[in-house]
Amino acid sequence: MNPLARLKDRLLQKFVRDPAGYGRPIAKEALDREYRSGNWDHFFGWDELPRNLVLAGAIHHHFPAAPRVLDLGCGSGRLATVFRPYPFARYLGVDLSTEAVARARALQLPGMEFAEGDYETWRPDGQFEAISFNECIGYARDPAATLRAFGAHLAPGGLFFLSHFRFGAYAAQWRRMAGVCDTVHATAVMSADGKQVWDIRVLRPRSPAA
Repeated sequence: MNPLARLKDRLLQKFVRDPAGYGRPIAKEALDREYRSGNWDHFFGWDELPRNLVLAGAIHHHFPAAPRVLDLGCGSGRLATVFRPYPFARYLGVDLSTEAVARARALQLPGMEFAEGDYETWRPDGQFEAISFNECIGYARDPAATLRAFGAHLAPGGLFFLSHFRFGAYAAQWRRMAGVCDTVHATAVMSADGKQVWDIRVLRPRSPAA
């Protein structure tokens, strides 16, 4: 992309796509660099633990009897380590980053699968009671369209579980997602210094006729 085209794309993102609630995709190569450099090792730190506990607990609260869980944006497996004490029939973590998936597999979590995939195009086999988007929905070109696509892979009564950091156009993205899903539960997790906030929401896909 030439400099003029890049400038045009940045302006479209800032003044058109961001306000409309579209996301900002990130390249696989950039994700791999971030993981290799250790920039995202903090996901296993204390500050990130509370939101993962809430997300895992929310899944277990709604589906206590061994659900099938699809963990999109699984990264290096942090949510999986937190969810592991709960019963599950299947746990599949998927991430765009080769490096992240390799790290998740290296944890050797019993019964948990990890696969590389781009959720813009990748689709699972079978259905799941719980599909989580753990700090990754903001990378979707269209968060609402992504939820709608994965709604076809929710089992009857299934739900989406999202953790979404308050940064950039997050509020517009929530508004966009509200066009295709209803909020079942919502809470927020704040860092000790109050400078970081993560929204945790449980969403139910809305019928196209609703």
